[in-house]
Amino acid sequence: MPILPAEPDLYPPDLWDDTSSEAPRSGTWWCLHTKPRQEKAAARHLRSRGITYYLPQAVHEDRTPQGRKTKSVIPLFTSYLFLCGSDEDRVESLKGNRLVGILEVPDQERLVRDLRQIHKVLASGLTVVPEPVMPVGARVRIKSGPLTGIEGTVIRLNSSLPLYDASTW
Repeated sequence: MPILPAEPDLYPPDLWDDTSSEAPRSGTWWCLHTKPRQEKAAARHLRSRGITYYLPQAVHEDRTPQGRKTKSVIPLFTSYLFLCGSDEDRVESLKGNRLVGILEVPDQERLVRDLRQIHKVLASGLTVVPEPVMPVGARVRIKSGPLTGIEGTVIRLNSSLPLYDASTW
């Protein structure tokens, strides 16, 4: 089955075309914290309202239990996207009912510089893989499911799933 076309990762399409280090648009940047798995829907809502946003995304390859390869386009920062606009735009973003909260960005210039660099890396075509949430050596506790309450230490990463060693606790 072919991969579906990726949702646009930014609006407007020329958001990062300016090569200066200045903010590409007038307005304030905010970090939008979305409900789980709602990043793309929140971005669609912003795009339909003509609000400037950036949602960095990367291609994720996986295998089904039957061994078939699958590809999907996932947000680079789970549950986050970035909005640039006025206070009215910020309020409009809340109307989509897909946000948990909005984080203020105290250092606007640094955020713009960092987002510009992320866009450059993603546009280069190089493979980008999100950093694992739980590094090797991290202490973990399972919070839900049939193994609730089991504690252990991440001993190695296999595929993209961490393995735990409960005997080390």
